[in-house]
Amino acid sequence: MKLAGIFGENCQQQTITSMTNAQIRAQLNKSEIFKISGGFLAKITTATGTTGNISLHRTGTTNNQLIIAGIPIFTNGNLEQKLNQIVELDYLTAAEALTEFDGAFAALYWDQKANKLAIVTDILGMQPLYMARVSGKLLVASEIKAIAASGLIDLEMNPGAWGAFVTFGHTLGNDTTLDQVKRVPPGAILIYDHRSDRLEEKHYWHWPEPQPEKSLADVDTGQIIELLEQNIKGYLAYHQPGTILLSGGFDSRLLLALLYKMGIDAQAVILTHEDEFFGADGIYGEWVAKKVGVSVKRMSSDPDFFSSQAYLDYLVMNEVATPSLFLFISQVLQHLEPSMGAVWEGCYFGTNLKSSQPLGGFSEYLNNWIKPPESSKWLAIKRIFPLRLAQNIYDNFIDTLENEKSLYENNTYGVAEFIMRNRIRHRIAPNPLQVYTNVLPNFTPGLSKDFCNIVASLPFEVKGNYRLYLQIFQNHFPELLTVPFVSGGKLVPPQAFSPWYDFFNTAYKLQSSVAKVKLGRGLLRLLKVPLHHQFFNRSKFINQVIAMVNPEHPDLNPDGVLRVQKLIKANPKKFSDDIELLFYWQIWRWLTTPLAEAEGILS
Repeated sequence: MKLAGIFGENCQQQTITSMTNAQIRAQLNKSEIFKISGGFLAKITTATGTTGNISLHRTGTTNNQLIIAGIPIFTNGNLEQKLNQIVELDYLTAAEALTEFDGAFAALYWDQKANKLAIVTDILGMQPLYMARVSGKLLVASEIKAIAASGLIDLEMNPGAWGAFVTFGHTLGNDTTLDQVKRVPPGAILIYDHRSDRLEEKHYWHWPEPQPEKSLADVDTGQIIELLEQNIKGYLAYHQPGTILLSGGFDSRLLLALLYKMGIDAQAVILTHEDEFFGADGIYGEWVAKKVGVSVKRMSSDPDFFSSQAYLDYLVMNEVATPSLFLFISQVLQHLEPSMGAVWEGCYFGTNLKSSQPLGGFSEYLNNWIKPPESSKWLAIKRIFPLRLAQNIYDNFIDTLENEKSLYENNTYGVAEFIMRNRIRHRIAPNPLQVYTNVLPNFTPGLSKDFCNIVASLPFEVKGNYRLYLQIFQNHFPELLTVPFVSGGKLVPPQAFSPWYDFFNTAYKLQSSVAKVKLGRGLLRLLKVPLHHQFFNRSKFINQVIAMVNPEHPDLNPDGVLRVQKLIKANPKKFSDDIELLFYWQIWRWLTTPLAEAEGILS
């Protein structure tokens, strides 16, 4: 379910209608609007109006309204009873009760008697929810383009957010690419009084204190397994068995092992990675599925995916939250079907159980991210945007980054929290929680207070080099350690000796050596051995989109845009930082400009 709301004096129904319509996609194609004394609320659902077996919209006996986006889980009792109890409470008590939920969710609660709105977000703010304050009103929605569609805000770029997008591939903090739209803070309770236009905010959960004295021997892996099983049981109230997105990685393998241990017969879906390690990712996933007796649906990557309607669908649902051209994960959406019931994703416990960051503080972490003003990406910004805007993008990005860094300790623990609250929240979460949810519910164990309190406090030395993950498998699922892993673009041996790790690792090294010379690359193509980063064909949309860019738009440098347009006309296969940046900007502008979709290829 998605949601929208407008609160304040003199709210118009046409505004909430526009906000609601902007979010209708795929299976989420039914909307309902509710008039309240302080404005309007809306929900966008499937035809059944439920998320699996549970409706996440409740109306109280006094016309209180509770609407929840995402999938909250409740492990201390019956979820249905809890929702029915909450909708009868006053706004303050209801808000506190909503903080008892785990999982990814964002809740709106309207107290009809008090004329107050309560907003509650999950502990890490993973479930997308955006807001804007304008003209004595509060706008909230599950998508940025819904607030843009209200017609009440200026559609100005947020310079710092665009600098972060170019640098990290995602925004920072609560910024969005639209200047007036902010992400609702994580782990927060917001109370809004529409009569005074007053918004109060408090936080109910904080990142756990580090425990540097802990060693791997001190970790109770049984407790970790128990907490994940509790999370899984919480999701079963919605639907079972569901479908697991399986790969050769640690996260999906542990989730598969847990489901199998609990007797949940989920089907597995594997999207092969033919261009990387000779497809080891999918091969390892299939081997693991066979070991536990799970049926597998195998699908191959499409070299022409980025010229397909499925990619256009992804662009619209992703809202240019992350760069997506030639990104493998962009393909998953097209293979999701309502008949799967629900999708199991292991992304959140995985980010807490392993650590790939360098030791040290922000200097060490940011060394490979922050590029000087004369680097190719920043020069592209200077060519595509007017000089003053380009300078604002750089300056505001540096200020935003410094402000965000100041919230965390300058050490390994602080960097780990920074990564979770920024990269995971803005780059990893949009796929299951903003994109896939248009088709079917997504179950993401590991996003719970108890689990994070235990695992997030562990030192790098415990989680680095997959030590904790390997210990969990050794203690609880040793039979699954006979198959190697593919994680973070690396082959990982499950134990000291692994012939199948050695085989794929040697083959990959041989392929890399041969590909260093032109003759070798030709030989690999002749043998139909795909080269990593050259597997996908150029998207036909790149040139189409750039040809439709208006060089006279006030956000653009006409000379720079015309140069790019002439370049691709003369050399249609050309690709550069300028071309990529201009492509994303135009898609974003179409998405955030009301009615503009009808004029572009996204219609």
